[in-house]
Amino acid sequence: MEFTWTSSTERELSAGGEKIEVLEYSAAPMEGPVSGFQQLLSRPERWRQLAVHSSGQGSVTLEPGALQYLRGEIEMQAVSAAGGSGIGGFLRGAVSAASSGEGMFKTGYRGAGVIYTEPTRLHLLLGELRGEGLIVDDGAFVACVGQIQVGRHVNQGFAQMMGSGEGRVQPKLSGQGLFALQSPVPPEEFQILELHGETLKVDGNLVVAYTDSLQFTVERSSRGLIGSAKTGEGYIQAFRGQGRVWLAPTLPLHQ
Repeated sequence: MEFTWTSSTERELSAGGEKIEVLEYSAAPMEGPVSGFQQLLSRPERWRQLAVHSSGQGSVTLEPGALQYLRGEIEMQAVSAAGGSGIGGFLRGAVSAASSGEGMFKTGYRGAGVIYTEPTRLHLLLGELRGEGLIVDDGAFVACVGQIQVGRHVNQGFAQMMGSGEGRVQPKLSGQGLFALQSPVPPEEFQILELHGETLKVDGNLVVAYTDSLQFTVERSSRGLIGSAKTGEGYIQAFRGQGRVWLAPTLPLHQ
């Protein structure tokens, strides 16, 4: 059966004259049901696409290869990702190889117009930075617009725990503006936890981002105190201080 794809705005976020839309494409059968016959229908999965509206006052940064097309007077340039890493996680991809230099450059755009990304079956999460820093899981970053710098954060937590000299490198967003992340988990299932001088411990790779005001460490979990000595397993991620954590407790259900 043939289908036709229709788009609708799933969600949007605006700030400072900039806007990001999430467009969702759903399939509908091109042929109507035949009278008197039961029609068993299996529809294709939905696709999602970002529409990043730039006023020209700031800039837009995309992951390499994310652009599908753009409209407006917009110039393109390569942007070097310098500076800072995050947690090990469930989205492997974009910024990962500190030693090889892979993923060290993003694509930057300046000017007024609209930029559209390649469609994806993953869910797209929107958020706003207000002069803070956000450390993002590997492969989760898609786009940002405004006065946001995309750099690198080297986290030595895993290296210290495992006795290695190499830290984990991941994207770090700093400044003011809007950003979009991708995840297999719908935005409605995420918990944005506000920590106020307390401790959050997570057993599993369930965190997609956290603010850089938090102290991040890797510790042994209670169930892995014996087994981890032999297998290297049984570690948890600990976050302390004041800040926010984007947590996806339903991730195992989507896997």
